Amino acid sequence: MASPLSDTSQIQGNVLRPFRGDHQAFLFLSFRSDRGGARTWLTGAATRASGHDDVPQVRPAPGDTPRLALLNVGFTASGLALLHPEVSGDLVGHAAFWQGPLGTRLDDDGAVTTAPALLGDLGPGDPSQWVIGGPGRPVDALLTVAAHEADTLQDAVESEVREAARHGLEVLLVQWGDVLRNDGGKRIEHFGFADGISQPGVRGFPDTVRPGAAVIAAGEFVLGYPGERRPPSWTPRPTPAPWMRHGSFQVFRRLRQNVAGWWDHMATLDDNPDDAAARALGRHLDGRPLAASAPDNELNAFTYHGDDDGTRTPRYAHIRKVNPREDGVFRDRGHKMLRRGIPFGSPLPRGQADDGQERGLLFNAYMASIEDQFEYVQRRWATNPGFPASTLAAYGRSAPGVDGLDPVLGASSQIASETLAPDVVQAIPAAGFGGFVTTTGAVYAFAPSLRTLHLLAGNTIVGG
Repeated sequence: MASPLSDTSQIQGNVLRPFRGDHQAFLFLSFRSDRGGARTWLTGAATRASGHDDVPQVRPAPGDTPRLALLNVGFTASGLALLHPEVSGDLVGHAAFWQGPLGTRLDDDGAVTTAPALLGDLGPGDPSQWVIGGPGRPVDALLTVAAHEADTLQDAVESEVREAARHGLEVLLVQWGDVLRNDGGKRIEHFGFADGISQPGVRGFPDTVRPGAAVIAAGEFVLGYPGERRPPSWTPRPTPAPWMRHGSFQVFRRLRQNVAGWWDHMATLDDNPDDAAARALGRHLDGRPLAASAPDNELNAFTYHGDDDGTRTPRYAHIRKVNPREDGVFRDRGHKMLRRGIPFGSPLPRGQADDGQERGLLFNAYMASIEDQFEYVQRRWATNPGFPASTLAAYGRSAPGVDGLDPVLGASSQIASETLAPDVVQAIPAAGFGGFVTTTGAVYAFAPSLRTLHLLAGNTIVGG
């Protein structure tokens, strides 16, 4: 099938086609209010950025792995406004990006609140505790660097740090990430679950499509192209300015995982902690879904049809909360993201007491609308105790009620009791609370096209 995009070579790598490197690093830069230095730095960075066509379609065999580092360059709203103040008017309509992860939002009653309050970044996840993206020195640019070899990545990162310093930029943080694998070589996250299974395919890009995956219009991930059909009741998305075409919004979240606490909690829920963990996630540790899968046991070819009451896959299960798999009811095709996350920190062997070391997931995702995709899923689904029952009830398939919070992304019972009505908290089952994943950083960025990177590096006015 031909690509629906007119010039895929202009899309940055890691958006539609993932970098796949076993080792990655995220560099957070401040321009220090130096427009000239930032533009000069970007002149070089734009030539180093990897395009879609530079990224291999499949992971190469170890013996054939090229010693090559790949680079994606993104900018926050403050970074873009510093580089070219005239683009600010083009960004205001993309409200979540423009205001950032600390910005104001409206709650369901129309009252002004903050993004952290709506997304569940409370208590230990309060932005005042964040490693990056919290109050203080704002991030202007986010570099994603990936390589298959650790030493290749190290060299590439050191080179980027030198280039930033040479042009007067400040490196606020270098965050390293490494793929984890179990004894069978399968990619996992720190709790031990098989990772990276459920990922949408992109229409027109066959190499992105896995068996059982929903194939989604490219315009849901890349600006300037048609997305999925949207109900008339949905708020129209702003029309992106021409310079934003082929770009993608990027959401980065640094999520700390309490591995020992997770497994201790699972042991209180069931004599077999693996079974409790499977219900919390909606999959067994090896990735098999609790829901009935396709005859060939394809890990992603399943739905929740016939299980409206959550007997097989609990309605509080993580994968059911963030991916309800029924567009006719949940309109979930318009809320998909391309996830490019990677773990950080050393693994903690199961059964071992907490060692005080930080470990977790570097959530990294690309999308066309932060409001409709990341923030919607986090706010309306994952941390909403009445979802999915509330939506199923509208179709007469369930009574409205309390399902619980996402055990992975949701709050602990203590935090929930401070933010939810007492009767709601009391109705949440013990297995339906979270508190074992804490946000410790967040940045919203925009990854422009390769052509726009060069445009932003110049002195010519960037036209809307």
